[in-house]
Amino acid sequence: MAVDIEGGIIKDGDLARLALMPEVRDAAQAGVDLIGLWPLDTAQKLSNDAKYAEDLQVLVCRAVAEVITGEEIPMADAEFVYEGAVSIPGRPQSTVDALIDVNDAYEQMEDYSRNGDTTLVMAGAGDLNVGWDDKTVKAVAAALEEIENAAGTSAVFGDDDSTPLGTDVESVAQRLAVVLAAIGGLFGLVENDDVPAGSDAAARNATPIMLYINELCERMSIPRMNLTSQQFKDLVNNYREAAGSGNAERGLDAVAEFVAPLAKTEWEKHHNDVVYDPVAVAKAEKEKEEKMKKAKLAEKFKDIPEDKNKPPVEL
Repeated sequence: MAVDIEGGIIKDGDLARLALMPEVRDAAQAGVDLIGLWPLDTAQKLSNDAKYAEDLQVLVCRAVAEVITGEEIPMADAEFVYEGAVSIPGRPQSTVDALIDVNDAYEQMEDYSRNGDTTLVMAGAGDLNVGWDDKTVKAVAAALEEIENAAGTSAVFGDDDSTPLGTDVESVAQRLAVVLAAIGGLFGLVENDDVPAGSDAAARNATPIMLYINELCERMSIPRMNLTSQQFKDLVNNYREAAGSGNAERGLDAVAEFVAPLAKTEWEKHHNDVVYDPVAVAKAEKEKEEKMKKAKLAEKFKDIPEDKNKPPVEL
């Protein structure tokens, strides 16, 4: 296990480099646009955001369960378990149990984003039964404390609790950089050299990080992310290939290059979901349809000579 964290896993030089990457800046702009919607000012937006949060938990838990089981899990199964099902007719109980464990872990970690208690993250990791050895458990626990200390510095959150967080691209990029550095650093700690390159086992070993990153995003006052099971597997393998023989800096860059565009896409989707107004959309579609009908009628009768003595007809 690569569990040596001498010198820490959050370094100022890494954060500055990551925050300046084009992919991170692009994601930060999408984050600024989304954060700028708050406080939400209509019941429709509040309802949309609540639905987005529920859907995101289902998607994330499904993805983690897919990594753990190695199976493709129907969305309906993930929704049933989210709603409280403990068994599903016709589905393997092992799959249902995996979904239950992941939802338990998700909810176990949830309060970390509000109180900074890293033991909740470790408890959630335990729910996933990843089988870390004692040395890895201690290293991850120490790293989570280090990340929390980095997250709580005035450079990130402002001088005191009453100071509003920056909502400009620079501030959001810096906070996103902390999350990206945390992902790469934790990957290095749970890395198992005995697992072959490209193996799904490496991703299964890192599944607690998949849940933790969203709680850390929330803790850092940036929006949550969403990775599919395949994207998470690809992320872990990209990190492993880039980090190679102790090349941690390149590993972090690979994480940022992969995750930042996904964050941008998800944050744009979240923005669109929040501002979605079904009444306005229906009205716009109706107006578009009427405009098309008028254009077709105009095209149909364009070659008919106009009768100057006939009163005009509105199409």
